[in-house]
Amino acid sequence: MTCGVYIHVPFCRRKCDYCGFYSVAGMLDPDGRVPGAYLERLDKEIGERLPAAGVSSADTVYFGGGTPSLCSSADIARVLERVSGLVQLLPGAEVTLEMNPDDVSAPLLAGLRDAGVTRVVLGIQTLSARLSALIGRSSGPCTERQLEIFFSARGLDLCADLIGGIPTQRVEELHYDIDTVAGYRPKHISAYLLSIEKKTPLGARMTPDNAFEAEQAELFEVMMTGLAGHGYVQYEISNYALPGFESRHNMKYWRFDPYIGFGPGAHSFIGGERYVNAMGLDDYIHSEEAAIVRDERTARAAPVEYLMTGLRLMRGVSLLEMEERLAFQVPAAVMERIESAASAGLAAIGGSGNDVTVSLTRRGVLLADAVIYRIVEALL
Repeated sequence: MTCGVYIHVPFCRRKCDYCGFYSVAGMLDPDGRVPGAYLERLDKEIGERLPAAGVSSADTVYFGGGTPSLCSSADIARVLERVSGLVQLLPGAEVTLEMNPDDVSAPLLAGLRDAGVTRVVLGIQTLSARLSALIGRSSGPCTERQLEIFFSARGLDLCADLIGGIPTQRVEELHYDIDTVAGYRPKHISAYLLSIEKKTPLGARMTPDNAFEAEQAELFEVMMTGLAGHGYVQYEISNYALPGFESRHNMKYWRFDPYIGFGPGAHSFIGGERYVNAMGLDDYIHSEEAAIVRDERTARAAPVEYLMTGLRLMRGVSLLEMEERLAFQVPAAVMERIESAASAGLAAIGGSGNDVTVSLTRRGVLLADAVIYRIVEALL
């Protein structure tokens, strides 16, 4: 079985106020790097679980966090050597690492390239100092110097993350972020709307209301139009790429393809089953084995997930493919809701022969959460 490999690096210098992902502030070595004890424990988990999962080869590896750029290039090289020593890392494999602007340096970027990384994602989020402070960004916005160094790196597919829909964000501020970043021609841009999670410091300060959601919808349309104007193709609700540079690893999440995750809080999807390493960082480092918990789901959970993730893609889903992969027949109630969404101009129905394809329209994308939930609600 070929699958993707996810490596979780749950360390941050300081956690951003809006972040809802599992990570821990501090706990770094005296030199400010990821502790050797964590890397040793990660090496042990990979060695135990990767072969046992029936994985024969990997075509993507993704270092996420947290802040993976707190690892040295030598650390990354050792992890990749461990993976490739157990399974075949296929020729042309996509190896991605997320980078914090504070870690940008020419030597680190060159070292990561030499270690085997092929794709680096810079977490820019916003270039506005005002908005960075408002959402509690752990560091200030990217400087012009950091952008120049990052986008001058050779031998890597250079990508960027942006956040829009920040409270009080003005249209001209978002245009500035888009125009500035797109001017460097990153291969891929993820442009997310700010999510105000309840269990975060930002969530304690702000409560979204209808006015905020309306403002976000307007700014989301600005992102779609602005990035399209720079030649970026929107292939998923929040992801845009120059032709041929879509994230192959993240496509696994939306296409229901297998992946295996390592590190505390990391998720896996193997053999049609979902698993999570349900451990905190300290317990993980000092444990002898990972606490892998299987997600107990109902019989209809798989088709619900398939539709919820697949409809995020601009190309949508093939219902015939879904039925064949999941051995599940789409009930009439779901088709009725799809047809209702199409009549309202929120979805498009296509296909040929005995296949039916469903995708969201531009208007449907603006209301994606509500439209998708309405369709899958018939399965809940």
